[in-house]
Amino acid sequence: MDLDIADQEVLRSFLIKLYGSQVNKWPMNEKMFETTYQLLDESSKCSDLMDLVPRPYAPGKSAIKYLTKQARSILLRQLKTREMHYLSCVRTTAFSLKHNFMAVASGL
Repeated sequence: MDLDIADQEVLRSFLIKLYGSQVNKWPMNEKMFETTYQLLDESSKCSDLMDLVPRPYAPGKSAIKYLTKQARSILLRQLKTREMHYLSCVRTTAFSLKHNFMAVASGL
């Protein structure tokens, strides 16, 4: 199944945000879409783990209240159904998969 022009432009726009103007030379085809799907799948794993990281502690606050609030926040973040990814996760995953995108772009 080939991507239509609108889908190609959405995909290209997303990839430009990660890899810059070099994406304009890349073919927006099914293989590029599958590689982007892989990027988002791996990024979501990272984002799920980021939900478990406590947020920064504000000096002068009660440590007990902070820990209680963080434990509650971690649980609530895990219970949310979301379709978002942490930007740091997307960028890190994009960096680690850049060679995959370059291979697809060169026809491999």
